[in-house]
This record gives sequence, structure tokens and C-alpha cells, in this order.
Amino acid sequence: MTARNKQQVARQFSRAAASYDKAAGIQQQVVTALLNDLPPLHGHWLDIGCGTGVALPHLRNRGAASVTGIDLSEGMLASAAAHADSQTQLVLADADDLPVADAGADGIFSSLMLQWSEAPELTLAEWRRTLNNDGQLVLATLLPGTQRELEQAWQAIDSHRHVNDFVPLPRLEQLLRQAGFTQLSIRQACLQEQHPDLSQLLRTLKQIGATNVNPDRRQGLGGRRALQQLQHHYPTVCSDGQTVYPLSYEVAWITAKAGSVQA
Repeated sequence: MTARNKQQVARQFSRAAASYDKAAGIQQQVVTALLNDLPPLHGHWLDIGCGTGVALPHLRNRGAASVTGIDLSEGMLASAAAHADSQTQLVLADADDLPVADAGADGIFSSLMLQWSEAPELTLAEWRRTLNNDGQLVLATLLPGTQRELEQAWQAIDSHRHVNDFVPLPRLEQLLRQAGFTQLSIRQACLQEQHPDLSQLLRTLKQIGATNVNPDRRQGLGGRRALQQLQHHYPTVCSDGQTVYPLSYEVAWITAKAGSVQA
């Protein structure tokens, strides 16, 4: 399978930076729940895939002496600057190649970034490299079943891939342990948003930058006819007497400690 273009993903999120916070309802729920998992912090923390920076002041308020917000999107980092204080640094960098010394961080916070990794085993190994032996990982990511309604509708129309791939939770646990993380604590839930029409649903995905980036994706939505077909096949539900278009997100919240790397 051909890898997704990282710079394309970065550009996609840069274009979405101005609209992201207003449109990202599920994403805000996920990061809020992840922040609630934080213990009292100390030392230097990394926020990998910091996006618009909403978590940065919370990490400082929980006790982090300094924070480095890292993202591959220039547009997102520009928005994150509004949340940065004098002890917060913003860095344009790849999550697979962090400009951080070995054992240079006391903790890593990352909300809904890991699912964009083409090789999560390499990404997690790089994150472990930056953590000292008492380091903590606080992570949220998406699992298979995310956007299943959209995937189901498109499968009735063509054979292209329209939803991004996600790593199953058992495999993710295995990769975390192989990378050297221990004392895993995991919880999973399905969060669902409901839209009054399909156009708003698709517009919201564009506004948060979460559109399909698979290399074999269909270019564009295929015009009016394809959208009409999509609406015909999309699984709707009735809510308060109204027909709505649901979109589900399977989320895993994970905390772990930095331990020894498995041979």
C-alpha cells in the first residue's frame, strides 16, 4: 500500500486551522476527556500534534514547568500561538523525527494525532526515545469503526477507499509494549455526532481537516450525482422526530509509563 503524503496532510490541516475549533465538537470532547486523565505534572512535556493549542495552557496549569507543542502544520501552529505562554515553545516538526534529545522529556500528551501515522511502530519508538525512564504517555487515538456510516454509504457506490485506515486496539497495545511502554491503562468509547443533512456533515469534515487522504482515494466527491447516491445510501436515524445523519468515532484513551524496550 502506498503511504499517505505527510505534507498533504499538513496542508489539509493548515487550511482547516481557522475553522477547526468551531467545527471540532467530537475532537474537543476527546481532548477534554484526555486532559481529565492527567496526573499532576512536572518537568518538560511534549504536546505532539498540538493542533490549535487548546491543551497547552492546561498542561502548564497541571504543573508542567515547560511545554513544547509540536505539529507538522504551519497553520495550526500559528493558531496555537494564542495559547502559548513564556514557558511554551512551538515547533514545526514530524512526529516521527522529533527535535528532542534522548530522554529529554518527562511526558508526552497527544490527542488524535497517532491515527495519522503511516508506521505507528516507528512513531511510538520515537516517542519512547524522547522520554526519560519515569516518563508518562497520555494518548487518545481513533480505532476501526470510526466514520463507519460514511464508509458504508460509499461502499454501495464505488470501490474506492473513502475513510482513513485505523489500527485495531489489540495491535496498538502490542505496538505500545514493543516500543517500551508499560502499565497501560485503556478505555474505549464510541462518540457520535448528528447532522441535519449530509452537506453539513461533509462540510464539518472539511472544516476540521479530517477528510480522506488515502493514496487510492477518489479525487473529489464525484459531483452532484455521487452526492445524491451518497445521500441515498447513508444510514440515517430519527432523533426528536427529525431525520439526522450520524457520524461515529471509536476512541481509545490510553495512559502508559516509559519502560524497557522489548528485544
